[in-house]
Amino acid sequence: MFNLIKKDFLTLSKSKSDLIELLLMPLFLTAILGFALGDMIMSNVSIDAFDVGIVNNQNFAGDLNRLEEELLEDGLPEETTDEIISNAEDVDPSNMLIDLLEGENFEDLMIIHEFDEARTAQAAMDEGELSGLITIPERFSYDIWQSLYFDEEPNTALEVVGQEEGLVSSTILQSVVHSFADQYNLETSIALATDGQAELEEEDDRDYGGVTQLSVEEPVNAFQYYTVGMAMMFALSTASALASRAFKEKEQHVFGRIMLSGTTPMTYLSSKMISGTFITFVQLTILFIVSTLVFDIFDGKNAAFWMNMIYTTGLFSLAVGGITSLLTAISLYANDNTTVGFFSSFVSVLAFLGGSFTPVDQFSETLQQLGNWLPNGAAMTSYLQIFQGFSFQDVFPLMIRVAGAAMICLVVAIMIFPKRRLD
Repeated sequence: MFNLIKKDFLTLSKSKSDLIELLLMPLFLTAILGFALGDMIMSNVSIDAFDVGIVNNQNFAGDLNRLEEELLEDGLPEETTDEIISNAEDVDPSNMLIDLLEGENFEDLMIIHEFDEARTAQAAMDEGELSGLITIPERFSYDIWQSLYFDEEPNTALEVVGQEEGLVSSTILQSVVHSFADQYNLETSIALATDGQAELEEEDDRDYGGVTQLSVEEPVNAFQYYTVGMAMMFALSTASALASRAFKEKEQHVFGRIMLSGTTPMTYLSSKMISGTFITFVQLTILFIVSTLVFDIFDGKNAAFWMNMIYTTGLFSLAVGGITSLLTAISLYANDNTTVGFFSSFVSVLAFLGGSFTPVDQFSETLQQLGNWLPNGAAMTSYLQIFQGFSFQDVFPLMIRVAGAAMICLVVAIMIFPKRRLD
């Protein structure tokens, strides 16, 4: 199999037309679109404020009284107990989260609606009136207090539900809540380690608004946008280029000679998928490195950013490898290269739906959702969110779609690929 993969690499690297199409054309188009259309298109990109519901199932006063009784039963002086109860109200995580989301830092991003009943909130979610729902369970704050003052393991968690995984609103909401939880856990741990509960209160008042910075960084600029957009489009062309060469190998009886050498059909098909995956990964790596040197699109990024880029690039390359194997199987099974030619001409349509030319959410939310179900669209959205400071965990639901597309293409390719020698 190694020799087959090596052959595909060498054959592609010696083809000037393929190298121009797969490497030079995306850079050329990135420069044109970045300079000519960047300011006009990117200036209109924004996130409209979305509605978020909050259901608080706690009996706050009752939980606070229960905490006070347990502290007194534990033998603490009444004066110390009163101080702890006062401090517990000030560092209550549920109130702090609600105050954060309703604060001025999020007023242009989220519209918060508080519900008394979970049934009413869920009905609003089902009707599409809410983009997200946060449920605060019973005894949530009480369990947190138990972990703080009695050193017990907390057994509670906030429930955060988005309208649909992968939507920008859902990703932002989950990221903000996770960031808040991480920040709260960190600061309370520091306070307990230093016996500085009073200092925690002051720090909360000063710094919790800064959690919003963990959601997004600087807006994506035109060259970042079009570098990814063109890379996604021309990566799909890699699949059609390799599949076309596979059909030529059959026409020129190269495939037959490979079979006579003892290579099984599945080995040949697997080599095409692996070749498509590795060639796409190398292609995207080169495009991103050259774009960084020429357009300075990745300046100042940290190691975590690069690891997220590698994960995303690897999964998308796997999807292109799956498409390569599927196109190869179809063309050899039908003894016709028409399907590969159709896919090659259809790449521009996939690129448009995936947002390579312009943010499709400017046209309609339906187009955006459709694009996010395509491998190139899901990968592009993931790249752009990583540019804005999101982690790979945040974009993982989108990348699951990319990995799923790769597996579907491979399974279908195995099913239809000829299992015996072809004439």
